[in-house]
Amino acid sequence: MRRALSWLGNALIMAGLVVRQGILSFRYNWGIALLSIVLALSLWIYVTDRENPDVTDWLPFTVAVEEANPPPPGRAVFPPLQESIRVRVRAPESVFERLAAEDFRATVDLADATGGRTTVDVNVESLESRAVVVDFSPETLSVTLENVIERTVPVRTQLVGVPPRGFEAREITVEPGEAVVTGPESLVSRVEAVEVDVNLTGIRSDFEQPQLLLQARDASGSDIQGVSIEPESAFVRAEIVQLEFSIDIIVRPDVSGLPAAGYNVTAVQADPATVVVTGSLEVLQGLDVVQGILTETVSIEGTTASVVRAATLQLPEGASIDQTIVTVRVTIEAARGQFSFDVVPQMTNLGAGLNASITPPTVRVVLEGAVPDLRAMGVNAILADIDLDGLGAGDHVVPVRVQAPPDTVLISISPPEVSVTLSLP
Repeated sequence: MRRALSWLGNALIMAGLVVRQGILSFRYNWGIALLSIVLALSLWIYVTDRENPDVTDWLPFTVAVEEANPPPPGRAVFPPLQESIRVRVRAPESVFERLAAEDFRATVDLADATGGRTTVDVNVESLESRAVVVDFSPETLSVTLENVIERTVPVRTQLVGVPPRGFEAREITVEPGEAVVTGPESLVSRVEAVEVDVNLTGIRSDFEQPQLLLQARDASGSDIQGVSIEPESAFVRAEIVQLEFSIDIIVRPDVSGLPAAGYNVTAVQADPATVVVTGSLEVLQGLDVVQGILTETVSIEGTTASVVRAATLQLPEGASIDQTIVTVRVTIEAARGQFSFDVVPQMTNLGAGLNASITPPTVRVVLEGAVPDLRAMGVNAILADIDLDGLGAGDHVVPVRVQAPPDTVLISISPPEVSVTLSLP
């Protein structure tokens, strides 16, 4: 510890000697010291200027002109001031590249402007301390002053959206009934009324809105900007009345006639099966929701295949639906039944030199199938046979085999066996 304190003391003594020597040197050589400082500063300025030189040029954007002071009471600029000017500045290159319109403010003082057309000077200032305004154009602007007047005009409502189908807005009221419009004379004189836009889209119950903004409009309904309205908003009330109601009701196809003999109706369908009917309460109360709504008549007289028709719905007067035409599908299929046929069995594999006789000579075959097919079927379409393979002379009982035609089902064979007598000549 003692060694560290000794080292710190020696260091402080040496620092003091150096500072003392510097002060003595500056006192006796102050000219040389001052010259060194000046040279160092000049060198810094030179290097800085070479690396970031000043740029003097017109800005690549314009600056909007504002009113520094408004016109005298009772006067207003019309048309509103919407001028902008070009500005030429000097600034270091790095600063110039980052300049924006917000870095400058261009104003005109209208406090002493007189009526009619007048010319006022433009004042431009830089809000960026490193950018200096060198020039700007134009240096003056012409403005027109008008008298500020006020008028009392009616307040009206303007519907911009209506209630849903079946609802109606009645007794729309607005408060207050009048408003005061203030502004330049040429604008105020065009105001026909102030209107409040009322949007009733999707509204199904009474509507109340206390703060709907008012808008000044001319005789053609166009907005007029640049005037003030007192009050700025209005209270609007509208009574919403339901005039139409809707119910779901089934569609009942009206089918007339009968299909051809041997065919049956197996299904009658409507697509869609239900519809939404809209109308007054009295109209809907007159509908029979159990019986449904009839379609126009679809005839199936003498048909042998399914019928698909577009049919119009028979709506009562005063009722409406979105889809007035539906598709009626009547499914018609051949009736199924059982028919009997007397068939002569054919003998197969009769032994050589033998004669055969069959008792009974025919069998009754009962088939099930589509009635039209069975009616048109000939007995020759049914194959019945008895197999005599290996049988010799004498009396035999042989089963009858029947092959049913396609799309039919064999129900019975009567008798299922026959007596066969085989004899030698």
